[in-house]
Amino acid sequence: MRAYCGIDCFRCPVYIATVNNDDKLREETAKKWSKEINLEITAKDLVCYGCKSSQTWKMCRDCPFVKCCKGKGLDNCGECDSYPCAEINKFLKNLPEESAFLDQVHKQRFPD
Repeated sequence: MRAYCGIDCFRCPVYIATVNNDDKLREETAKKWSKEINLEITAKDLVCYGCKSSQTWKMCRDCPFVKCCKGKGLDNCGECDSYPCAEINKFLKNLPEESAFLDQVHKQRFPD
């Protein structure tokens, strides 16, 4: 299962903690991410079944990729004729696997 931005939900610590009801992983992830993105995140914030579900964590609720893809009827950013946009490029800067996935999707949808 992939998020609109290309993240593999099955490898995401928030998704893993949610499906396994793992409070320790939630706490560890909240502490780590709070430091990394300089935003107060609590373990209670970290409940997510993927951004395509009805229950997502608070950062995904306002995600520009969710809004854009839903608005265009796309499964992920790689399906967009404007991919890669500046916003997804910035997001994927340190996410090579997700970037490669979206690149592959885009090449399949828009072959040269």
